[in-house]
Amino acid sequence: MYKALIQFREKFIMAWTACMICMVQGDLTVLSWSHAVTASKTGALSGLAYGLVALTGKDPKTTMLSAWLTGTLTMGADLIVHPTHFGPEWMEAFCTGLGAAALLYIWERKSSHGQS
Repeated sequence: MYKALIQFREKFIMAWTACMICMVQGDLTVLSWSHAVTASKTGALSGLAYGLVALTGKDPKTTMLSAWLTGTLTMGADLIVHPTHFGPEWMEAFCTGLGAAALLYIWERKSSHGQS
């Protein structure tokens, strides 16, 4: 249970950060509380999904697979939570998922618990 909570927290942070940046297309000067709330919903949904995977004991054992799963879950959560702000319907969600995956990959490689 503790591991699932840790996974939720980490994945929430990655998804929240990526969503905030993608919603404003990198222009951090226009961030608002509305963006923070929307990003929180995306982060919570993707963090919850990853936490449930961790509870089953089937969470990825490598950094690459963990980043891929985080990105995929974040993309799905972003598609569910809010409409796109740019490009085709799926493009912002794809960019958000890619951002979350990249952040997680960097985080796990730089932290002591990254395996490969």
